[in-house]
Amino acid sequence: MTKQVLGYPELEWVTALLAYIGMLCILGAFALETRGIIHSRGRSYLGLMAFGSGILGIRAVHTGEWAFVVLEVAWMLASLVALVCPPVVDGPDNV
Repeated sequence: MTKQVLGYPELEWVTALLAYIGMLCILGAFALETRGIIHSRGRSYLGLMAFGSGILGIRAVHTGEWAFVVLEVAWMLASLVALVCPPVVDGPDNV
């Protein structure tokens, strides 16, 4: 458990639990991608990354870990942009 939170200390256990869920989403996406089960440009991978990063970002705000907030927001935005505007792939050189 974190020793200090910025506000709502009664929600410490909730944000801690959510952080584990977010972590499992990100690690699960990575594990599935490295096994070739899902693709890093696929909706499943990007959705898991966006969701997991968003949850971890909330936890980081709650605990005041600002560098981690920036990291998670960047991951979440990159995933959401790729979901909304997927890259155009013409051929094998662009994969």
